[in-house]
Amino acid sequence: MPQPCIRTSRLQLSPLRIEQAQHLAALGNDPFIAANTANFPSPYTLEHAQDYIRQTSASDNAKVNPVFGIELLDGTLIGVINLKLTPRHRSGHLAYWMGAPFRGQGYMSEAARAVVEHGFQALALNRVESACFAVNQASARVLENAGLLPEGCKRRAFCKDGTFHDLLLFGAIR
Repeated sequence: MPQPCIRTSRLQLSPLRIEQAQHLAALGNDPFIAANTANFPSPYTLEHAQDYIRQTSASDNAKVNPVFGIELLDGTLIGVINLKLTPRHRSGHLAYWMGAPFRGQGYMSEAARAVVEHGFQALALNRVESACFAVNQASARVLENAGLLPEGCKRRAFCKDGTFHDLLLFGAIR
């Protein structure tokens, strides 16, 4: 079954396309994104973007980790969001990033709400969860705006570039 597209009042969430690789690389080549995500390469090159699009569009991967390009209604790619599924537990882990020119305008909260709703309604998930570095309060607000509730803090749980970070945990139950 092909991955669906999700439309909101201002956004279209669709599978990434190889012709978006150049723009994806330009958006993703941002030290802020690399600093606030678990495994994002920096610099983020055209080759990284092409490999990511190919990997996420492979049918087996798309079934357990649906990845959506976040686009404005005019087709401009502005970020990426995914919901990595754990079918055995009927749960999904929400992850995302947004290009710098588009931050602070509510786009990510809108996309996250739509993906959480899709997880509960179309995928019959029981739980959607996520985490962010405690220093990334903008990401924490996105998760709360998407309906996920704070569930705690894993102190010094993630080592990134030799520094331990606290992880804020969020979750929502259907």
